[in-house]
Amino acid sequence: MSYELRANSGMIFAYLSDMKILSGGFEVKTLRNQRGFTLIELIIVIIIIGILAAVAIPKYMEIKEQAGDATAQGVLGALRGANSVLFAEASLKNWFVTGSVYTMGDVLNAANIQGVQINSAANTCSFSIPGAGIYTFGYTNPTTTNAAIIYCGANSARAGAVDCTKW
Repeated sequence: MSYELRANSGMIFAYLSDMKILSGGFEVKTLRNQRGFTLIELIIVIIIIGILAAVAIPKYMEIKEQAGDATAQGVLGALRGANSVLFAEASLKNWFVTGSVYTMGDVLNAANIQGVQINSAANTCSFSIPGAGIYTFGYTNPTTTNAAIIYCGANSARAGAVDCTKW
């Protein structure tokens, strides 16, 4: 049993018995006998994606940590620079003769750094870098003869790290 459908122009034919459609002389076949990907091909693709992810994720975490450490180094550099400028200003204006000293808060204000908390009892400053953790570093208080020293010592650390020698 075969059905045939013809248009007046004679360009479109449909043969429903064998599922062929002819349009303007081009034959379009159905996907009746064709298959998709095999299960083995899909498993191989999943394994390849898994291997790429196993290599890429640790590298991404390492790069993220290095970026946080570089930011911490930048903050420390800004604080050290501001400390030097304040000590020079104090020396030139004879602040030390009058018994005045500047504080770590003055250094932070001069460096114009936001988000750094001072713990004066422990002589530490800490700041948080989004996605990298909390960084803490030590300092000595300025005196009438010496500037404050901002250092990476026993009370300095990065959250999750043993020491801060890398930053």
